[in-house]
Amino acid sequence: TSALRDFDVTLTSLASNVNVLLMPGAEDPSNVNLPQQQLPKFLFMSSAAYSTLECCTNPCQAEVSNRKILGTSGQNIADLAKYSTAKQPIDFLERTLRWQHLAPTAPDTLGCYAFTDRDPFLISECPDVYFAGNQEKFASKIVEGPEGQKTCLVMVPDFSKTGSIAMVNLRNLESYEIEFGMPK
Repeated sequence: TSALRDFDVTLTSLASNVNVLLMPGAEDPSNVNLPQQQLPKFLFMSSAAYSTLECCTNPCQAEVSNRKILGTSGQNIADLAKYSTAKQPIDFLERTLRWQHLAPTAPDTLGCYAFTDRDPFLISECPDVYFAGNQEKFASKIVEGPEGQKTCLVMVPDFSKTGSIAMVNLRNLESYEIEFGMPK
């Protein structure tokens, strides 16, 4: 489709300059249940040629500049919000970190594969950055764990609705939002 070709052009521009981790979301051509499998690179004819493009699963765990990054496309947070209340949406993200479980509502109300030998949603190591994508708006805060470890929580805004992205400085874990002009 033309939308996929346009996205591939943008992705090529990014991948020619920086490392890119591409994670599937609820509306992408991947399986519906968590963990979602990575998007096939053949969908991206031009950008697939770059070794800097890595298609990852959802949830995704990565290490960048000696920082542990953990994130989801946001389905876990959206589902938790259906059955719980919070002052701010970022509180749901903090709860899942403190509970050490990415998807506490799975498999009851959030589709996931049945695992008999292990729970792939357990958070065994405290990440430096923990994010949820496809959120209504940007939010960020630093939380401290019981052993003094710090985690930067980031609610990554849904770009198609907000025209903005989230950036995290991995040196000091400061985060901020960058807004692009959205046509009205």
